[in-house]
Amino acid sequence: MRRRPGSSSLQTRRCSVSTVSGSPGRGAALGLASCLALLGALPLASGCGHPAAREECEAIFQRSAEIELRAQNIVDPKVVEERIAAVRDARKDLIDRCVGRRITDSAMACVRQATTPEQVDRCLE
Repeated sequence: MRRRPGSSSLQTRRCSVSTVSGSPGRGAALGLASCLALLGALPLASGCGHPAAREECEAIFQRSAEIELRAQNIVDPKVVEERIAAVRDARKDLIDRCVGRRITDSAMACVRQATTPEQVDRCLE
């Protein structure tokens, strides 16, 4: 997926980070959803990797959300789960759009080990 000149998935995620720290309502759910738009940035080369399974897309979603919330100092496990669940319920289409896109085993391993939003971005480039 090509990016517009001057934009990146990191910028997309940073622009909505403040929304996530709000109460877990519609605004927080949609803010985190736009942060997780990187699910659509999975490699598309037909000879590279394999079609992403729903479980892989959910793992990317979960890890990315956890890292984004931790970056905002939101670490209470209950709050983290509530916010992630709110986004998952409101934006099921994010994971649906990810399923079937090309992903490599090394990209998945990278996402699992990532500790910052920048690292997740690099994993999926």
